[in-house]
Amino acid sequence: MANNSSTRGTSLDPRARRTRALLRTAVLDLSMEKDLDSITMSDIAQRAEVNRATVYLHYKDREDLLLDATESTMEGVVEAVRACRLLADEHTLSDTAPVHLISLFTQIDNHRAVYRRMLGEDGSPRFAARLERLLAQAWFEQLLTGTPAEAFDETALLVRAHFLSGAMLAVIGRWARGEFDGEGEDGMSVAEVAALTWALIRAPAGWGAGPLRRR
Repeated sequence: MANNSSTRGTSLDPRARRTRALLRTAVLDLSMEKDLDSITMSDIAQRAEVNRATVYLHYKDREDLLLDATESTMEGVVEAVRACRLLADEHTLSDTAPVHLISLFTQIDNHRAVYRRMLGEDGSPRFAARLERLLAQAWFEQLLTGTPAEAFDETALLVRAHFLSGAMLAVIGRWARGEFDGEGEDGMSVAEVAALTWALIRAPAGWGAGPLRRR
């Protein structure tokens, strides 16, 4: 992700790295407690137990800090995708969503406010583009290892990887915003969204059939 702050990522000083880590943790923790728009730099400074001037020493504004903080949440999401078993022949895959995909949506759920904001209509194109690229790379690596040499077609694999990453990004954003929650119903659970997403990944033609249909 591009560095738009005048100081972020440029210092090798261990104290500076520790301070940025504290600030990233503070804004992510606060995002789980209150609306992002209501979080101030003073709130972040207080939670990180530093003075307000220190926050501005490392980040030009709240959005700059939030972009840096969300980079750390991406790592777990991308690693979960990388751990999923994906083959060129989706019909050989298990009907059950892999535990790593459930872990992915659990991590999104833990930072739902952040993803709701960053992937919303007024969100961050940089964040969305970065996450899509990382997801596509993770899916591509899976397809590379699961495709027989005689069936290898790099362009086709790239297209499928970006198709999967774009679709997953759309699901993540809309699920985080509660757009799949029917009127009068509880929100779609982690297990439900993981199962439905896996059904689309492994066998699009069978989506919505049998036990995968929401009750």
